[in-house]
Amino acid sequence: MRIALPNSIENGLFALGRVLVTGIVALFGTAQIAANGVANSIDQIPIIVVNAVNLAMITVVGQCIGAGKQEQAKAYTKKLMKLSYLATTVLGVAVCALLPVILGLYELSPEAYRYSCILIVMHNILAALLHPTSFNLANSLRASGDVRFTMYVGIGSMLLFRLGSALLFGVILQMGVIGVWIAMGADWTARSAAFVLRYRSGKWKQFNAIK
Repeated sequence: MRIALPNSIENGLFALGRVLVTGIVALFGTAQIAANGVANSIDQIPIIVVNAVNLAMITVVGQCIGAGKQEQAKAYTKKLMKLSYLATTVLGVAVCALLPVILGLYELSPEAYRYSCILIVMHNILAALLHPTSFNLANSLRASGDVRFTMYVGIGSMLLFRLGSALLFGVILQMGVIGVWIAMGADWTARSAAFVLRYRSGKWKQFNAIK
């Protein structure tokens, strides 16, 4: 419960944040709404390995920490994150190369097609740079028992960047759905910076998930 409860709170509020962001996108018209939906669907392809590694990270690192092998946990974290970076980059490039074929499966207006291309390319670049540190590294910290920090960072980044920046760029600065996805990049950047600094500080070694 000490590990699961903070994680469930973070995931619940993150899901709520995504719903609110979708509500913001709904302000921008049919073409941008359609592009957002299509991009969200296609963008699951480049991060499919990251999502799988997320589950593996909890199990592998948790086993190491439970056995008191912190250096082994560190080594496996690096190995799994390298796998995520490589797979995300390769899949992202493949999706971009095949984008005309993939988008041809959808009946999109020229405007929605253009927005979809922009959003998918944006996502794949950001995912290749930031997705593993935003999510894989966070799960490594959680598996070590450092769950409150990840919860605070996740909730704070979601409120400040995912929602706040979405309103700023998307609505106030009138950048539309592109501004909302820039806000997503800002969220990932903030999460990555916080988790990398936390991991390098070594404070996660003070926790033991089985206590």
